[in-house]
Amino acid sequence: MQETRPSFRITAAVALLSLAAGASADDGAPPRVLPADVQADVEAIAGHLTQVNDADAMLACGKAVDNARYGVETMLEVGEKNLRAGYMTQAAYDGMAPALRSLLAALSLQDCESASGVRRDFYQCMSSDYNHVLACGKAHPFEP
Repeated sequence: MQETRPSFRITAAVALLSLAAGASADDGAPPRVLPADVQADVEAIAGHLTQVNDADAMLACGKAVDNARYGVETMLEVGEKNLRAGYMTQAAYDGMAPALRSLLAALSLQDCESASGVRRDFYQCMSSDYNHVLACGKAHPFEP
């Protein structure tokens, strides 16, 4: 039976687009628009966060799990702040938050230690403090 949960790649893309572009939907008032210079900064930061900066990190499960969980928790917090401030619609937040929470629940020391394939590659990528969870998720997508 095929899973119906969105892949981490889709989750990361939705989260990134929601944060960078202020995703809109027909659920009320449109999201607030950032000033052009701020939007340009957001897009530059978002572009940087999707690039793997240290591809040769050695697998260190404790560090990888801490880094990945911190990144996902931060994305959820930023999403909540953007929702409260009106830069994100409720529909956009509701579209990304459950998948991020699912990923957060899956990230554990035991999962890392038993990981193989792209899941292990994701944790190896997250073993570097120079990589963001969006970049590692984009480079090594897996189902939580």
